[in-house]
Amino acid sequence: MNDKNTLNPLPVMSEDDLVRWIESQSEQLHAQARMLVDDYWRQLKSRHQKFGTTEPGRIGVRIRRRESSFSFSIEWYRMATLRQNGQNKPIAQYLKKGQGYRYPLQRILKGEPDWEVALVEELENEFAAMRKQIDCLGKIRDAFANYRKAKQ
Repeated sequence: MNDKNTLNPLPVMSEDDLVRWIESQSEQLHAQARMLVDDYWRQLKSRHQKFGTTEPGRIGVRIRRRESSFSFSIEWYRMATLRQNGQNKPIAQYLKKGQGYRYPLQRILKGEPDWEVALVEELENEFAAMRKQIDCLGKIRDAFANYRKAKQ
């Protein structure tokens, strides 16, 4: 029996291939996150139309892109209004994520309607997994950049 036939050689990847792979993985994660964020806003709008101001949701979510590093962040915030010159102006109060990849939902969602709590908790589970993957891709990117510097 020939050992060459039983071994599966790893595909050869150039440095440019690795950069494209990191970018591709980041783009796929961004597209998934964008779809979830858009769905969140559709559901929030639907609830507001259905229940009006009787059960308002005040938690918002957004994606913040970092073009230069193939990265992005997924951030929760509380929507509020500020009275200025006799008019109410919407403002966003960003919530602190804290340690790790998850937001501390018990504190953030205290006093929010049950439907919003369930929706945010469901999405945060998916977002936490995405944040971990984004972090891993960033570590690969940084390690590769350090490797290139050391090689020169």
